[in-house]
Amino acid sequence: MSFAGTFPRILLILTFILAFVPTGGRTAGFDAARFERIVEEGMAAWHVPGMAVAVIDDGEVVLQRGFGVTTPTGGETVDEHTLFANASTLKAMVVAGILMLADDGKLSLDDLAIEHVPELHFGDASLTQQLTLRDLLAHRTGLPSTDFWTFAQTMPLEEQIYRLRNVQPEAAPRTRLIYQNTMYEIAGLVIERVSGQTWYQFLTERLWRPIGMNETFGSRADIETGMTHVLPHDYLRGEVRQVEWDFPADLADAAGSAWLSIYDMSMWAQFILNDGVTEDGTRLISAEGMQNMFEPHQLASPADFYPTVELTRPHWRTYGLGWFQQDFQGRAIDFHTGSLAGLIAMIGIDREAGRAIVVLGNRDHAEMRHALLWEVMDDTDFAGKRDWNREILDLYQAFEEKAEQEWEEIQQGRMKGTRLRLPIADYAGTYRSTVNGDIAIAADGMTLSLRTAMSALTMSHWHQDTFLATHLDWRYGALAVFDFGEDGSVRSLDIFGDTFSRVKESE
Repeated sequence: MSFAGTFPRILLILTFILAFVPTGGRTAGFDAARFERIVEEGMAAWHVPGMAVAVIDDGEVVLQRGFGVTTPTGGETVDEHTLFANASTLKAMVVAGILMLADDGKLSLDDLAIEHVPELHFGDASLTQQLTLRDLLAHRTGLPSTDFWTFAQTMPLEEQIYRLRNVQPEAAPRTRLIYQNTMYEIAGLVIERVSGQTWYQFLTERLWRPIGMNETFGSRADIETGMTHVLPHDYLRGEVRQVEWDFPADLADAAGSAWLSIYDMSMWAQFILNDGVTEDGTRLISAEGMQNMFEPHQLASPADFYPTVELTRPHWRTYGLGWFQQDFQGRAIDFHTGSLAGLIAMIGIDREAGRAIVVLGNRDHAEMRHALLWEVMDDTDFAGKRDWNREILDLYQAFEEKAEQEWEEIQQGRMKGTRLRLPIADYAGTYRSTVNGDIAIAADGMTLSLRTAMSALTMSHWHQDTFLATHLDWRYGALAVFDFGEDGSVRSLDIFGDTFSRVKESE
C-alpha cells in the first residue's frame, strides 16, 4: 500500500488520539459552588469575619460575592459593594498613573527621581544621582523598610524625604528586592508634581472613573455617606476582636490607603487582563506602558519573596512594576497582596489565560488569600488537586509555632530578682532618632509608657534595665533596653531595631 493511501487513515487515528490527550489547560470549568465552600472553610479556619471574593475566567466574571459580616458585633452582611481597604494592591494603580503620564510625554520611567523631587537626597550621594522612577517602583533602591514612619509616627512625606538621607542602604541599587513603601509615597508625589493633581484625584479622573470604578476612594475619609465599609480585626488570645486603625482616616498614602469594593476590583482585574483597555474599548494605557508594567525588573531570592514558595516551588521569582511574579505549572503568574492592621487584600492574574482572583478581607494577615490564589491558578483535575487551604494553614501555623518557641526562649532568658539601676522616674523623657524621630517615655508607678505619634505602649520591668513593651493588638512584646552615660544617667534606648538618644531638657 502506498504512503498516499495510508495517510488519511494515520491522520484519522492521530486525531482520535489527540482528542483524549490533555493539552495542559484546565480539565474542567470553574466550579463556583466548590470554590465558595473553600472560601467558607478558609474563613472558619482563619477566623475571618468578612470577605469579598471575585474570580474571572477567560476574561469573564464567574464569581463575585461577599461572605460574612463587616464586624461580628452588630455588623452588616458583606456584599459585592461593601468597601474594603485594597492596601498595597493600590501600587499597581499608582504605576498605572505614572505610565499614563509617560504616555502623555510628561515623564519617563528612566527619569532620575530628583528631576521631579529635587529635595530628595540620600546619605549616599551616588544614590541621589542614579535612582530612577523605575527603581522606586520596582523596589530595587537597596533601602530598608521605613514603615515605622507611617504606621507609628504618621510622619508627613516631606519629613520622610528629609530623613531618607539618614537611612543606610542594605544592598547596592538594582541588586536585591527590598520592599519599600516610602518610594511609592514619593511616586504619588511625582504624579502630583507632574499633573497638578493629588495622586488620588489623578487616578479618579484618569483611571478609576473611566474604568467604571465608582466605588473607589483615595482614603477612608473620602468614603461617601451611606456606603458600608468593614472594620479591622485580628484573632488574638482565642477571640476575634477589633483592632486599631493603622493610620488616620484622612491620610491619603499612595503606598496603600485606598478603599474600594470587590465590584470595582473586578473591573480593575478585567482592565488589566484586557491590556489596559476599558470595557467600552478605550485604551487608557499604551501597549508599551502595559509591557513595562509586567516586564520583570528585579530578581528576588526566596527570602525576599512570599513564604508560599515553599509550596509552589517556582523556578524563578521577580518583581515587575507593582506586581510580584513567579512561574506556576509552566505559566507566568502576576500577583500582589495588601496588608494593613486587621485588613487584607490580594489580586492574582494569569494574563495568558485571561484568569484572575481578587480577595478582600477584614482579619489581619488572613493568609488563606494565598490558598484562594493557588486554588484558582491550579489547573490540576479536581480529583487530584492539592488541598491549598490545609497546606497554607499548616505552613503558617509552623511559622507561628516557631515564633512561640522563640518567645519561650526569650522568656527563659529573663533574669530573676534584678532591679533597676535608677528610680523609675529617671527613665522618663524624650528620646530621639535621626532616622525615626521622637518617642516619649513617661513613668507611672512601677511601669513606663511609650508613645509614638500613633500608638501608646505599656512598658513593664523585664530585668536589669530592660523593659517589655506591649500593646493590646500585639501577639508578643518588644524588649526595650536602656543604656547609660559616664555620669550614670540614662543615655539612650534601644527598641524597634533603632537607638533613640535621650534629649536633654535644654535641647
